Amino acid sequence: MISVEGFKRLGLELAPVFHQNTVYGGRVYSSDGSCITIKDKKPRAYIIDRGRFDEYLAMKAVDSGAVLNTGKRVDRLLFDSGVASGLKLDSEISVKVIIDAEGAGGRVLQRSGINTGQEGIIQGFNVELDVDDVEPDMVEVWFNQKVARDFFTWVIPLRENRVRCGLATSGGDGAEQLKKFVDKRFKQEGVKPHSGQVCIGGPISRTVYPGLMLTGDVAGQVKPTTGGGVVMGGLCAQLAGMAAVNTLENDASLDGHEGDWRRRYGSELQTMLYLRRMLNSQDDERMNRIFHAFIEEGLEAKFTSLVEEGDMDMQGDIIKRALTDPSILGALALSVGRLAISELLSVFGF
Repeated sequence: MISVEGFKRLGLELAPVFHQNTVYGGRVYSSDGSCITIKDKKPRAYIIDRGRFDEYLAMKAVDSGAVLNTGKRVDRLLFDSGVASGLKLDSEISVKVIIDAEGAGGRVLQRSGINTGQEGIIQGFNVELDVDDVEPDMVEVWFNQKVARDFFTWVIPLRENRVRCGLATSGGDGAEQLKKFVDKRFKQEGVKPHSGQVCIGGPISRTVYPGLMLTGDVAGQVKPTTGGGVVMGGLCAQLAGMAAVNTLENDASLDGHEGDWRRRYGSELQTMLYLRRMLNSQDDERMNRIFHAFIEEGLEAKFTSLVEEGDMDMQGDIIKRALTDPSILGALALSVGRLAISELLSVFGF
């Protein structure tokens, strides 16, 4: 699910080959079934087929002059006097600049002797289903620490009667929990989820080495709130590409890229990380109380207004506005107490 604004930021056109659906809002549930509905008047996000989207981008790169090698695996990076100088595949390839975008965890980096210290990698599980009862323009998000510890469960409509359903969790039973959720929500048994990794730990401490830049999930350039990395990773990848061009054309150092991407996006990612940590600290009972207070105070219109004015990718401003809004703070105080609110807000420096 990629925001409408995100496509504009990346300079991409929405192509029928990968576009599956358009959504306007969502319903957010706590563990006892309490629901807050947020719906915009205009489209908020596009649902895409990620495999076809990646193929589309790869072909655009090839059309622009890139050489795409398939059916090959990079074993490790090669270094000469501490400078990245090549790749070890079935043979050795000499290079001038490497951009590593291999994904969460950085297994190639580890085999190459680089420990990024990346934290906050949790396991995600996903399955596609044909269903009867789903709103085709609304996503669902379910908070339940017993089901999806430190994250959430999602239902994303692909079209009128088909959904992509999944969860991510720091617990060890995510696949089974997803099967139980699907059975409870859609009365379907025997599903076989696919698995992957979700990054919610924020950026790693170092993304630039001599001759080498890390970008995307491997660099932690992912929204900790939602685990979404296409837009943020894409923006940082564009900066890495420009840094590589500058290095190749002007024999310049890559060092400036570290400060460049952090100046643009570091604060945004840090604010989202604070919110992720705050959400992870709420058990199901407290989250239920928060939902009850929001609903009883009639705050759905307030949240809808914030979403309409806010930015799905650069969430720092909307997070700060929400946490300084008197009506939202009042509802939080009723549900968790003023002392707890002060402790939570202190994390953000309020």
